[in-house]
Amino acid sequence: MIKNHHIKNEPRKEHMPEKPVIRPVHRGRVPARSGGEGKALWCPEILRSFRLTAAFLITAAMTAALTAGCGGSAVLSQDRETVQVQQTDADGNPLLNAVFFDVGKGDCILVSMGDSHILIDAGYEETSDEMVGELRAMGVDALDAMIVTHYDKDHVGGAAEIAGEIPVGTFYLPDYVGDADKCGDLLDMIGKEGLEAVRVSEDTSFSLQDAEVRVGAALVSYDPAEKNDNDASLIVEIIYGEDEWLIPGDIERDAIEVWLEERQETFDVLKLPHHGKKEKNTKELIESVQPEIAVITDSEEEDASKKVLKGLEEEGAAVYRSSVNGTIVISGNGAEDYQVTTEKQ
Repeated sequence: MIKNHHIKNEPRKEHMPEKPVIRPVHRGRVPARSGGEGKALWCPEILRSFRLTAAFLITAAMTAALTAGCGGSAVLSQDRETVQVQQTDADGNPLLNAVFFDVGKGDCILVSMGDSHILIDAGYEETSDEMVGELRAMGVDALDAMIVTHYDKDHVGGAAEIAGEIPVGTFYLPDYVGDADKCGDLLDMIGKEGLEAVRVSEDTSFSLQDAEVRVGAALVSYDPAEKNDNDASLIVEIIYGEDEWLIPGDIERDAIEVWLEERQETFDVLKLPHHGKKEKNTKELIESVQPEIAVITDSEEEDASKKVLKGLEEEGAAVYRSSVNGTIVISGNGAEDYQVTTEKQ
């Protein structure tokens, strides 16, 4: 059953110990990051043109089951429902839409504004055909960019297959060499076809129509001996008017510690890192970000930590989980007024 939820920032009462309430949202713009362009990787390709109809349908009924952690595989059901997403709100204001596809315990996030689209991570190789079908059903003929936050197969596994079917303007990739069995197909395709790609060694940004997408370099260097792919994740921020979104890949304790030391900023929407797994400092991250809306891309078999969920409840965040809600669509109008549509519950 499709469920709709409306979330709008209102004047808040003081926090009462016995009843958590939503904390105030930071309304200032996030300080601009350094404007580096990163390292150019291979040669550029002309961005292909595309269009999207004024209202599109998301065929969003994927119920995923993973057999093991980030190293598991995904199996999708064939049941389907549709979620309608509009390009403007009732007052005609353009909407920024983010679709958190249910691929189980993995990330595949489409961010759209008008006829411009980016994909943040690409799920598993096993879910790639389904994702191509979903994107095409939505009228997505091409992607302005694909951001791969790190080279774990629940984030990069479907990238080559999706990009092979739906043209990508620019790839934003981690600044380390991942395992060939996880990212080799994508890197081979980029190299052979001469596609435009950037290894993000320093913070960079680009426009998505009226929104700004900031791609932050990893806060912790990749260590081949430690294989700390998660901590070496790129960190994505999206700014649209007064709306602020944080999508930090799968950062774990070390990267969270650096973020807390260097940033201490608040965001309206937070995609919980590492599918809601608890780290020693996850609670501090939640308290620092003060999210209005939290999204957790977990699975029924490996769901989010109860302590993480409790921390979000105490912070007053509205929590949406893949394991509970299926595919999740969040729409913002740039004025801290959000509409959330879920596939289930």
